[in-house]
Amino acid sequence: MTTDLNRIELSAMEILSDLGKFTATSFWEDGPAGYLSKRAESAGLQVTADPWGNVLATKKGTDPQAPGIAFVAHMDHPGYEVVARVGENITLNALGGVGIYAGRPGTSISVINAEGERISASITGSDAPADDYARSREADGWLGTRTVYARLETDSDLGVLPVRAVPDLPDFVLDDGIIKMRAADDLAGCAAILAALESVVGIPTDGTVYGLFTRAEEVGLAGAQLAAKNELFPKNTIVVSVETSSALPGAEIGGGVVIRTGDRASTFDYQAEAYLSEAVQKIRTSYPNIKFQRQLMSAGGCEASAFKAHGYTVTGTAFPLGAWHNRGENGVECEFISKDDFVGGTVLISEAAKLAGTKPPGVLARLAESQDEHAKRLSSSLSRHK
Repeated sequence: MTTDLNRIELSAMEILSDLGKFTATSFWEDGPAGYLSKRAESAGLQVTADPWGNVLATKKGTDPQAPGIAFVAHMDHPGYEVVARVGENITLNALGGVGIYAGRPGTSISVINAEGERISASITGSDAPADDYARSREADGWLGTRTVYARLETDSDLGVLPVRAVPDLPDFVLDDGIIKMRAADDLAGCAAILAALESVVGIPTDGTVYGLFTRAEEVGLAGAQLAAKNELFPKNTIVVSVETSSALPGAEIGGGVVIRTGDRASTFDYQAEAYLSEAVQKIRTSYPNIKFQRQLMSAGGCEASAFKAHGYTVTGTAFPLGAWHNRGENGVECEFISKDDFVGGTVLISEAAKLAGTKPPGVLARLAESQDEHAKRLSSSLSRHK
């Protein structure tokens, strides 16, 4: 195996820390989209944007007929959009699933004006839940309304509305092996994909390797659904969702990147997972300390389900995540993931990318291959006991 662990770690951490500087929420992904496009082009990847602003980075394979492999992550994170202003008082719409504390008075946010400047504001309240559904959402720890109110701390020019707003949290902090960010979900997925593609850009593969960075995932998988429906890449492409997902029993922070068998919407495909299991076998020969987990991550949905709904063969990975969507135990807090999980997941993507255009046997095939030997031993044991 030729993956250089130190080099891929440096690249992945640099990209993730750079991405953390962008205040992106659904429909406001220009910052990460521009960064990812420019860096991918500099690495020698072909970069295009579809009509909806999804960014596609491509490394061509040597066999046009061979099935490719696509790694997919989204560029947005739950946040707010300022839709009205009266003096220092502003009205916001919540974009994506935000926690109940996001609507509590005193919560600090940053409003991003038309010039890209961050303007401090604080939440003053939100509409009370109006129905049983909203109340049940709040009982589960989510904000039960889209409408939130805030007050600007200075009389600043916002420019033409709407403008975006995000939780006032650190961009990126590395603390004792834990990465803390305002938006690890899913900038970590984007960083892992791009770092992995950089590591294989000069390595020939039979199939084409894609990195797809989508928009507006948090409001209903919008970018992924459009990319899948319109076949942004061929239907025989293996699709791998690269996500962060709330830690669960059996998918613990620090326990390794998770090979994801499904999400809350669907179970994924063994034929696709075989690429990941084959990559794991290769990694363990050179880096036995890299950890892996395998789990159904049912807390949320991911883009694999959008592609599966349109006939693609899919699988997924996940970085176990704390404070999902900034839902801390006592307020709005940074999301956090393990650095080792993140780096190990990047290595996994790199090795799986090298398998593009092949047909990995997977675990089931290896079980089938051993049946003749097992049959002989079972028959032999029977004859000895007659």
